[in-house]
Amino acid sequence: MNTILFPSESSAALLSRWSAQFFFSIILTCLKIHIVLGAEVELSRVELSVDYIRQVDRYQDEISALEDEHGPYDRSLIEPLGGLARLYNENNILDSANSVLDRQLQLLHISEGPNTFSQLSILNSLVRNHLTMNNLDAVTNNFENILFVFSQNSDANVEQKLGAMEDLINWHAMAFNLDDKRNRINHFLRARGLLRQMVTIAEDNYGERDSRMIPILYKVAIEKYNLSALLLSPDELGHEANDKIYRPEQTEPGTYLRQGYEIVKEIRTTVQLSGDKEAEGMAAVYEADFQMLLELGTAQRSYREAMQLFEDAGKSKNEIADFFSRPVVLPVSEFYTTLEGAIFAQDSSGYRYVPGVDGSDPKVHLGNYRGWNESLLTASMPLLPSLISEFEIEMTRADMVFRISSRGKTRNPDAEFSIPDTVQAKVDSRKALEAMIFRPRFRGNRWRMLRGITMTYWYPPEK
Repeated sequence: MNTILFPSESSAALLSRWSAQFFFSIILTCLKIHIVLGAEVELSRVELSVDYIRQVDRYQDEISALEDEHGPYDRSLIEPLGGLARLYNENNILDSANSVLDRQLQLLHISEGPNTFSQLSILNSLVRNHLTMNNLDAVTNNFENILFVFSQNSDANVEQKLGAMEDLINWHAMAFNLDDKRNRINHFLRARGLLRQMVTIAEDNYGERDSRMIPILYKVAIEKYNLSALLLSPDELGHEANDKIYRPEQTEPGTYLRQGYEIVKEIRTTVQLSGDKEAEGMAAVYEADFQMLLELGTAQRSYREAMQLFEDAGKSKNEIADFFSRPVVLPVSEFYTTLEGAIFAQDSSGYRYVPGVDGSDPKVHLGNYRGWNESLLTASMPLLPSLISEFEIEMTRADMVFRISSRGKTRNPDAEFSIPDTVQAKVDSRKALEAMIFRPRFRGNRWRMLRGITMTYWYPPEK
């Protein structure tokens, strides 16, 4: 580029003019590049659109030809319908995809019967599509149809039936947050009824004292805790629970919690039959946990019994001390039969434990705790069904700091930070922590207070 120097033009002015020209040339070049790239992107979109239309036409032509040759209910239509449904799904045209998937189901029922395993992949797709579209009733129906398949197909084993029931239970727990408020108690009641059926089926197939009953019975114990928390909820959900559960059953919240404790005692009796001292020690821990929740004075004795059972099982004093130095929110949501399994589950949730130096307190971060609902802040959110485990719901987050007394009570909980950064989020999180009971920290020969504990608390905001 040639620059003309006028007689009166200074070197500074020349530099300024040259810089402006250079900057303008850069902008012009970038604009040209943007136009070219934009054109290429638009061309790519057009090509994809043309290719999509071509594929849709190809499948529809194939389907029409098969209908003309064999009729609208022939089995040969299932494969091209599946291809068309996948194409609609890939392009996020879910209404059309669901219509095609429904027709596939109809043809499979005609050709193979209503309980064929072949329909499971179709039902799985319908679950994900309807959930994306927020069609919750349809999701419920799809999970119920999956359960029907495993319940009615003679080739299904009891584990598959129980797994499908558990998925439906967990779906109702999730819908408890997603659905309208007027439907929340109904989801809870339907999940509760399904859990009773699970117990009956498992007992009929395994026997009452079979070790395979333990995780199912522990789910019942957790359900009793959740029910007691639900009835004690001070908002409209608690009032509705009293109308639909307390009045017909005439059972106090504390009675349900004690029922959960009795179930945990039954579990310990079952574990004792196995002769596995470590598993029996863990059962004693869970029994003590429910004693803590009931504020019974026998909890410390039960924890000490567990320590002795761990020693009898060959666990080192360091292993035992490490386990009982790690406070956790009660009740623990899953039943673990080994120290390693329990600690691994803690660590998987983000739990961090750094031992203190020269007798100082350890640094403890309790990881991520997910409250189930804004009305059930101290009940742990159940796991999502594996089919939709990647689905995310909106959650409020609060980073908490607090102390735990030697009796497992929270002291001075404070929300240092929250997302969203609102007073309500911090108040809700503090209330949740104040109501929680923890398995206390054991050090030396007694239970001790632990200071400076942190935890990331999550809960779904009110709809």
